[in-house]
Amino acid sequence: MFKKWAALVLAIALVPSAATAAPAATVQANIKVVYHQKAIAFPDQKPVIRDQRTLVPIRPIAEGLGFDVDWNTQTRTVTIVKGANSVKLVVSQKIAKRNGETITLDVPAQIINQRTMVPVRFIAEALNYDVNWEAATQTVLITDKAAATNPGTEQSSEQKPSDKPAVAHLIDKESVSAKAASFAGIGFMVISGKVDAGSSLVVEIDDKNYEANVKSDGSFAFELVEKTSAETFTLKATKGNETDVFEGTFTFKN
Repeated sequence: MFKKWAALVLAIALVPSAATAAPAATVQANIKVVYHQKAIAFPDQKPVIRDQRTLVPIRPIAEGLGFDVDWNTQTRTVTIVKGANSVKLVVSQKIAKRNGETITLDVPAQIINQRTMVPVRFIAEALNYDVNWEAATQTVLITDKAAATNPGTEQSSEQKPSDKPAVAHLIDKESVSAKAASFAGIGFMVISGKVDAGSSLVVEIDDKNYEANVKSDGSFAFELVEKTSAETFTLKATKGNETDVFEGTFTFKN
């Protein structure tokens, strides 16, 4: 009975905030991005030019260059990791963090046609790549700095061994939604999303662990009613020997 009452309070108290899409790009052009002489494919949203800077959808770039990308829906933050380097950008802000160092961007990350777009030069250079612009063909050329310094030792993408450990991607991070409300000193929290089917899922809030019920299709909806004012949470998905961790922030309404 109390759980139903808590759900009713949540339904009244929580008002989701809609993400505002960026205005139309100033220049739509047939821009190509090439890494190791191989073009990176952009299946829906193409690269654009805004304020004389080339913006690209982050996920195809992540797959093409071999780094990890995480999207936090609540804070609208993109986190990009490659080896020991990490970059964090917040949509619509001209401030980024590179290994904890604050960097000012000419053009902020932004949402275009429901895709997170980032300045390709900043991302590539921050993760230790060389970037060049070929105006005649409207092509962004990306190369490894080590390969550019020692071209004779460059290997093909098929031959080059990966120096990055395998990372499990069990949590569909873009699907995670976390909302919370407070009533009479009690916190009401709901976290939902999807994980890889067959995964087990643990939710950590205020250093306490709770096991979430994962359905056969991988979807989950975790609810907690407790005396807490926690603003963040951690999801830990496990499947076999693989583990994936996601840290998120509640959208909190008092």
